[in-house]
Amino acid sequence: MEKLLEIRLACVEDGLDNVGFRKISAYIKSIHSNTKVAYVPTGNLRSPIKTLKEEGSDEFKEKDIHNVAQFLAEGDLVGLSSMTQYSSTVYKIIAKIRQFNPSAYIVWGGIHPIIQPEDAIKYADAVCTGEGEFAFKTFLELFKNGKDYTTAPSFWFRKDNNIIKNRNLPLMTPKEMDELPPLLYEDEELIYYRSKDFKKINSNDFINFTGLSYNTVWSIGCPLHCTYCGNTKFIEYDNAYRRLRHSSPRTIIEEIKRTKSKHPYLSTVIFHDDSFMALRYEVLEEFCKLWKAEIKIPFAIYGLIPTYVREDKIALLVDAGMNRVRMGIQSGSNNILEFYKRPTKLYRIKKATEIINKFRKYMIPPAYDIILENPIETPEDTRATVDLIYEMPRPFTLNIYALRIIPNTQLAKDVEKRGFDIPLIDADYHIGYHRTMGNVLVFFLTVFKMPRWLYKYLRNKIYPVHTKQPHYPILFTFVRTLYLVKRGFDHLRFMDFSILPGKPGYYLWKFKIISFWQRFILKRYYLPKAKLK
Repeated sequence: MEKLLEIRLACVEDGLDNVGFRKISAYIKSIHSNTKVAYVPTGNLRSPIKTLKEEGSDEFKEKDIHNVAQFLAEGDLVGLSSMTQYSSTVYKIIAKIRQFNPSAYIVWGGIHPIIQPEDAIKYADAVCTGEGEFAFKTFLELFKNGKDYTTAPSFWFRKDNNIIKNRNLPLMTPKEMDELPPLLYEDEELIYYRSKDFKKINSNDFINFTGLSYNTVWSIGCPLHCTYCGNTKFIEYDNAYRRLRHSSPRTIIEEIKRTKSKHPYLSTVIFHDDSFMALRYEVLEEFCKLWKAEIKIPFAIYGLIPTYVREDKIALLVDAGMNRVRMGIQSGSNNILEFYKRPTKLYRIKKATEIINKFRKYMIPPAYDIILENPIETPEDTRATVDLIYEMPRPFTLNIYALRIIPNTQLAKDVEKRGFDIPLIDADYHIGYHRTMGNVLVFFLTVFKMPRWLYKYLRNKIYPVHTKQPHYPILFTFVRTLYLVKRGFDHLRFMDFSILPGKPGYYLWKFKIISFWQRFILKRYYLPKAKLK
């Protein structure tokens, strides 16, 4: 009897969110039952201790590389997924797989091969350069039947010292998205623990990595073309990526219901869509009706573009249970926004923050993305960002990023033309900040709004990071700690454990303290009856 081809898949990232990997793994398992799926976290993205100590992603030791590669090498067909930050770890895993099983065929997918296929194909036998579900089905059928699989679309292949580059398939339609199997979520997957081994994943693992939250994506696509973002590469492959595509509201609701049936402690769902608020009002209205009737827990939206923030949509979503938003601002300087090709003007950013602030009684303070340490900034550019933060309506918090370069993006090309040396994305963008007065004030202003006279005095000490200036390491550490404590407290006030992983949140759920708090302590917003139809 002929041996059934064995597929082994692994995602190498810093945590268990892995939305894209869980999506394609579910599809591959649905078309080929002899598939084993594993998560290989290099660390815990939400670890409070790591965050407080400003520690980045951990490097795998040789023992870990050995263990992961040995597991994967037992497959005939090996699939790896990673972002660029973790590509150096994947290089080592692939090299070790080839030692264990030279005949294993290795495919690399995920963000890194899409953005930088020229790099990934040096190590893997094939890389997927677009949406992988239907492309992999074509490849697998050819591979299993001994046919020329190098004709499969949406792949690059390495063959006889040549690189075969095939065009990508058209993007999936909403109907096709509806027909995909639900994302894997405790469906016999395995998880690897450093210096240990693989084990079957269970609810404790999810609690340790993601707290009481579930992470997913409903809509795909982004209308913007920001130079620093990996989406620019997706758009380069297919301009249709700028259009939003999504499954039906019923499909995403069924996904959440399935997840809740497995982990009833889930208290927050986080949507990582790039442009959630750009969905049509009628679509959001249907989604909200289903959510209120069948899900009934808070949710957060991470993909807000200021241009699409409308009060009626925010009201609709808050009424349904939205308790947190994240919005990209990036800079308070029109000059820098133009450099990033962000089409949103400052007045529209300010208007969006004012709209969101109207619902401050019912939500965790909104998180606004800010990018620091851009070497092209002038003193006025740097000060303009701090000015914007000083004037924004409170309360709020910030996701504060030091500028890092994703290879092959437009920003990488722009920076190279100007001759600047900026760290690549494999250097963590949420650690290693310069201890300048400008950066000190960015963190401080998320906690307190100082008197204007004091701000005006300190503003004169703000300079771009590449300018020679005093540094304040002790003060920086102090204000950053205040920032983290306040952020944690803001979530605790709402009994939200999406950024605070571990057992404490679980026990608060188990003893019904979370449900009591949400029902009797927190204020609820109700959409005026005239708007409910």
